[in-house]
Amino acid sequence: MSNIKIIELIPPIFFRIKKYINKRMKKNKLRLSPFNHINGEIEARWILDVGANVGDVAENALISYPNACVICFEPVSQTYEILKKRLEKYTGRTYLYHGALSDKLGEGEINITNYHGANSIEPQANAHQLMNQHVKELYKEKINLFKLDDISKKFPTNKIDVLKIDVEGHEVAVIKGGKKFIENNVDTIIIEISFMRDVSVQQQAIFEIFALMKAANYVLINIFDLHEAKSGETKLAQIDCVFRNAKSLKDESLIKK
Repeated sequence: MSNIKIIELIPPIFFRIKKYINKRMKKNKLRLSPFNHINGEIEARWILDVGANVGDVAENALISYPNACVICFEPVSQTYEILKKRLEKYTGRTYLYHGALSDKLGEGEINITNYHGANSIEPQANAHQLMNQHVKELYKEKINLFKLDDISKKFPTNKIDVLKIDVEGHEVAVIKGGKKFIENNVDTIIIEISFMRDVSVQQQAIFEIFALMKAANYVLINIFDLHEAKSGETKLAQIDCVFRNAKSLKDESLIKK
């Protein structure tokens, strides 16, 4: 009896069930994030994906909301081609723009790294280098810059149900370039805020982002996907924040002065 391993006592059915659950979780992964973190009453018809990258969130949206369309902005040529090919099967539901949203219009540059998810208009900050030593800037690529307040006039809709912003430290510029549109035409906003991207602890972008959201009449309704730093003076590395336009809140008691 002493030579029998514990694993031999576990019924085979357990491993079949475990394999089935893992398979189901993997299959439904696209349905779980990030749209399960916003108000369930929102039946989104239009999603604006700023910093679409290879299309993870865009496809998430198309699956989570079968009647929705997605407008994507992705500036990097190689990544844009992957995005375009990935979303081909959703013809008629996607509108792709090869460029980046910012607070200015014209030509700009983006820093290309050895990991596509870390490409950024902003140079890699010291904290980001320390926490992501595997990420290296390789070269710069010329890109097109648009302001949301201007380019939105070409959209097939003037109302956005969910705006997602994930631009690796360039969030403030995106918001400033779309202040009017965001205040008047967007219901819910999901913003990835990376403390690793801050120039220093005295210049944390989160405070300016929150100030801009407040000025645009948005309220914070959720925080998710919190990442902590393994070491260093600051513990928090990155979070995703969900804001909702106060005009959309149904409970008036929440917004009474």
